[in-house]
Amino acid sequence: MTKKISPKSTGETVGTILSYSIFVLWMLITIIPLVWMLYSSFKSNEELTRDIYALPYDLLHNSDDTYIVIAPSLNVIPDYDIKNDNRERLIIESTTISPTRRLMVHFLLKEDLPADLASRLPGDPLIINELPKSMQRKIHWKTIWFNYRSAWERGELAGKFVNSIIYAGISTFMIVILGSMIAFAISKMQFKKISMAVMGIIGLGYLISINSVIIPLFLMLSSVGLTDTHLGIILVYAAFGMPLSVLLSTQFMRGLPSSLIESAYIDGASVLRTFISIIIPMTVPVIITISIISALGIWNEFLLVLVLASSDFTKSLPVGVFSFSSLTSTQLGWQLAALVIATIPVMALYFAFNQQLTKGVVAGAIKG
Repeated sequence: MTKKISPKSTGETVGTILSYSIFVLWMLITIIPLVWMLYSSFKSNEELTRDIYALPYDLLHNSDDTYIVIAPSLNVIPDYDIKNDNRERLIIESTTISPTRRLMVHFLLKEDLPADLASRLPGDPLIINELPKSMQRKIHWKTIWFNYRSAWERGELAGKFVNSIIYAGISTFMIVILGSMIAFAISKMQFKKISMAVMGIIGLGYLISINSVIIPLFLMLSSVGLTDTHLGIILVYAAFGMPLSVLLSTQFMRGLPSSLIESAYIDGASVLRTFISIIIPMTVPVIITISIISALGIWNEFLLVLVLASSDFTKSLPVGVFSFSSLTSTQLGWQLAALVIATIPVMALYFAFNQQLTKGVVAGAIKG
């Protein structure tokens, strides 16, 4: 006797297959570019120009690379202190990676080289496997990490990395604290008409993006002397992050029992004490959610800093990544390496707080 398959079971099966197919497609669209970016960051600019999808080779397989001896010049930047170290060096440049551009250059101490190598003149060739083993290993690792070293040093990413941390950290702290205070007043204090007006203004602010008001923002900050300053950029980030913080926090706090707040008032607690001792601990899930969303948005933001920051002292990491592109040429390998450097903290933060982020979003929805 054959078992009949109900239309309901068939529909559920089709729905499950469709759901999993969409999920797998979304996963591939998300992961494949990250994988490509990671392995492409170990490719030379010439490889990326020839074939952007091929696996890296030039930087990884460099033991037989041919170099050429070059003479000192203004566009050859030493990797040592020329004032305190006057020992003679043999300067060699790669003929495979960025040839004639003075980018892949090594400075070899002549006293550590065999006599036949130390006596070579500009224009003479030199193969890496002719060098002493210690020099070969050093050049090998420098070549593998060429893009990352160049991106970090030539792009001066250290300062921009610190700026991104400052912007994301301080702005997120202001967004969370001030947003929670406003949400507490709207949801738990008896100011209904004022609360409605404030929520209306905040809702309008949520619809306005930085891109749409970037020119008025620049003119306004210029008039008060806050362009190209950390403070000006932090204030703008905090202002634009506030609407989301207030909306999520208000939705969450409305579900909290008012009896706890009333009990605190009866016990003599002030409004500030009640907020710090009762509201903040109970809203930790939504605070974590707001913090992650805000910090990631600020970390990846590009246009505001590009317009408001004119000096390297105030530029952030996304602007540093963009600096490797110009009208005449683009260092794709350096740019991809800088992108990896900028992406790692974001992914680490997401994986570290993934469960808390999910709990905060779900809790906010249920509380409403």
